Parts: sequence; structure tokens; C-alpha cells
Amino acid sequence: MNLLLIAEMVPLGIGAAFTPSLLAMQILVCSRDPWRRRALAILAGNAVAFGIFGVLVILGFSQLPLMAAGRNVGGLVRVVAGVCCLAAAVYMFIPHPTLQARVEGSVQGYVARASAWAFLGIAFAFSIKDVSSFVMLVPALHDIAVEPHLPSQVAALAVLYALALSPVVVPPTLRLILDRRARDPMQRLYRFTMDHQFQLVGGVAALIGGYLVVSGVALA
Repeated sequence: MNLLLIAEMVPLGIGAAFTPSLLAMQILVCSRDPWRRRALAILAGNAVAFGIFGVLVILGFSQLPLMAAGRNVGGLVRVVAGVCCLAAAVYMFIPHPTLQARVEGSVQGYVARASAWAFLGIAFAFSIKDVSSFVMLVPALHDIAVEPHLPSQVAALAVLYALALSPVVVPPTLRLILDRRARDPMQRLYRFTMDHQFQLVGGVAALIGGYLVVSGVALA
């Protein structure tokens, strides 16, 4: 088992997990009754989007010639992804009060009106539009694609996606465990997430971007 590969999935999986709009929507859904079918639909929509992307990227990297799939290309992938993350961080740290209010209004509107089936499509659309998460997934998926041992690939992919999907898994898990007692802490988390959504993504993008650039240069 390639433990180093699995460990490298942790920061990238955590980085890909930061999708404030999805987290906020799942929190609101799990704070109201009925919640189970809609929460499951959000989880499914997010999982399908990430799953399709993961399959396409792994298949693409797997088709590279053996020499091109080596460490030099891996380093280049990391550097490019890191630069993209750093550029995104700069944008996220610029105040966007109008856009922030619009995102929160959309989330609250969907939660107030949408059915479980609609949430499947909404979560899928939110996931597809989260470019920063996909950028962070690409280097991880490259490393998985060029790993020669299937058990290590499976374990690394499981760790990566467990972390990447945590924003839509944790709220329903808390609701299942705590039932109505989970509402107050989740509401506080929702407020914090919405008030700092761009700063959260920007901070994570800056940290992961720096990590990717440094590690990519070391591989080159």
C-alpha cells in the first residue's frame, strides 16, 4: 500500500471540500423537516458531479504515454493547478458584497421551494460551477492515475472523495445523531459560512496553491 500517495490526498481532498454554497444549502435542508430525501439528493448530486469528473480525468491521464505520465508531468500539473489556485485566491479576497448576497439569496430560495428531485440537479450544478474544487482534484487524480498498484489507487480515491464530499455528508450525519439538537449549531455554522464564504475559499485556495507550487517545483 502506497501510504505516501494516500497522505497526499488529505490536503487536496480538504481543499476540494470547500464549497460554501453547497455546505450552506445542506445545512439549511438538514435544519428543517422533512429533510432526509432532500439531503440525500444534495449528496447524490455532488457525488455524481465529482464522480464524472474523476472518471474522465483518470481515464485521460491513464492514456498518456508511460514517460509522459512520470514525475515531471506530475510536477507540471501541480504547478499549473497551484498557480490557478493562487489566482483564484486573489479574486476571492476582493470584497464581493453583491455577489455574496446573491449567492445566499439563491441558496435560501432553493431550500424554501425545491423538491428532492430538483435538489439533485441544483447540487450537480453548484458542483460543476465550483472550478476551484476541480482544480484541486486534478493533481490528486493524476497521482492516482499513474499509481501502478490497484489497492493503493482505490484507497487513495476513497480518502480523496470522502474528504471532498464531507460538506454534504457531515450535516445529515449530525442531524441523524443529534436530531433536533443539531439545529442551533448548524444555524450558527450556516451564518458563519455565508458571512465569510469568499474569504474561506480564498484562504484555502492560497494555502493549497502554495503547497501545489512548492511540491510541483520539487518534482520537476
